Amino acid sequence: MPRRTIRRTSRVVVAGLGTALLLSGCGFDVQTLQEYTPAQGVNVDAGAVKVRNFLVIATDEGEGVVSASILSPTDDRLTGMSITPLGAGNAEGTPLTVSGPDAVELPANDLVVLSSDQQQVQVSGEDLTPGLSVRFVLTFASGAQADGLAPVMGFDQEKYATLSPTPQPTASPATGATGSPTPATTP
Repeated sequence: MPRRTIRRTSRVVVAGLGTALLLSGCGFDVQTLQEYTPAQGVNVDAGAVKVRNFLVIATDEGEGVVSASILSPTDDRLTGMSITPLGAGNAEGTPLTVSGPDAVELPANDLVVLSSDQQQVQVSGEDLTPGLSVRFVLTFASGAQADGLAPVMGFDQEKYATLSPTPQPTASPATGATGSPTPATTP
């Protein structure tokens, strides 16, 4: 076989292999066509109300906050929230205590962030532990309801370090006018 024919055949084979590799990624089930949440939380819809990136951020002591963004096309209110931690094998733990505003106002087409200071929803419970999951149900004044499973993340992660539950009053040493601890007095 002459060299020219071998070169031409080689080019055709290489071009064919390149085309085959290029087209092998095409189809209806390619990764770029798959839906995914580019965040650690989960997305759920309650009718037309969109709940995005719902997750719980907690301490090892069972104290935490709910983080989520909610968008409603019409005026609505978040009127109820129940959260139950899931243990090993998805066994349900004791429902968490949820505290915060009685209702969260959702003005039409205005993004509401639950982890903000004005809308912070706190949770607590003995079974709340980072690394596990929770089952949640959100109830809205419009009658819509959203439910799902969400992760529990830890405040020790860099992106959540600035968030924390509103501090509870704790006993601390008395401080003088300069902010330094008051010296102890002995009789």
